[in-house]
Amino acid sequence: MPARRAYIDGRYGQMHYRFSQPEAPSGKRPLLLFHMSPNSSLIYDRFVREMGRDRLAIAIDTPGFGESDPPPSPPEIADYAAAMGDVMDGLGLAAVDLMGFHTGSKIALALARARPEQVHRAVIVSATVFTDAELAEHRAMYAPETLADDGSHLAQWWKASKRWQMEGVTNAMLQETFATHIAHPAISWWGHRAAFNFQMKDELPKAEHPVLILNPDDDLAAFTPRARPLLKHPQSRVHDLPGWAHGFLDLKTQETAALVREFLDG
Repeated sequence: MPARRAYIDGRYGQMHYRFSQPEAPSGKRPLLLFHMSPNSSLIYDRFVREMGRDRLAIAIDTPGFGESDPPPSPPEIADYAAAMGDVMDGLGLAAVDLMGFHTGSKIALALARARPEQVHRAVIVSATVFTDAELAEHRAMYAPETLADDGSHLAQWWKASKRWQMEGVTNAMLQETFATHIAHPAISWWGHRAAFNFQMKDELPKAEHPVLILNPDDDLAAFTPRARPLLKHPQSRVHDLPGWAHGFLDLKTQETAALVREFLDG
């Protein structure tokens, strides 16, 4: 059974989210989850259900992605984080933990810094600690693309999505999220634009909360180990996930939940 879904008003319009929670309060902090770009909270559907067994777990569509209304112009990571703060306020969440995936990782760090009294711990998937040359390369790689008349761009996007999938992810599983990946093509690049304007090498040393960085064997695996010397909190660390890649939230749901629970509840 999929996670439950709902909408709440935010600064840019309606915010869509999916959630799960135990029947009785557990005393554990709610967990807010932010997805990668371009995608949606759908990537967390199975994981939200698992985490929702012992706490309120909420995966939110970033403004302009999934079913959340878009901002009027390209936002920065701080703007996305502020919108997530609107969800916290609207749901009356006084204390939370955070989890982010790629672009969502940067949103989590920005929200933790903006609301230090409300955020306690953060789990992020990958850390883009780029050199200037690598940053320029990635900006070019994820620049707005032309939509081909024959639809060949869709095949290119599919192949790119397939490249970093974990062994065991079927075409049917990939297609579940691919529809959200290719939605809203006129603005789908906004997430990457904002992400590349938010520099992990500058922001990670400012993190005052414990941060667990998960490092799967995906397209950012080579950059993430550089985060280790940047982590200042004594409980922060990088946890390598050899053999894991995109799709691990579905294929390794319980194993990931165990890692996250151990860190958040420690």
